[in-house]
Amino acid sequence: MKTTYHFLDLDSGNLQGIYPSLLEALQAVREWVERDGVETLTDLALYESRPNGDIRPIAQEQELLPLIGKQPAARS
Repeated sequence: MKTTYHFLDLDSGNLQGIYPSLLEALQAVREWVERDGVETLTDLALYESRPNGDIRPIAQEQELLPLIGKQPAARS
């Protein structure tokens, strides 16, 4: 078993996709943001699942933007 990366909807608890690499997961984020805007990241979190069963949070919601080279919206 290999390390995988998955997205979880924080509101519903539903799994939103599993990717074999961090690069592929982040490519999906980039596509979603380009197609649907940053609102698509609301309630979305990215986790790393390791073969030993450990699950590590990577980023959630707007924290995902810097990982794809985008700036989060300024807070007012």
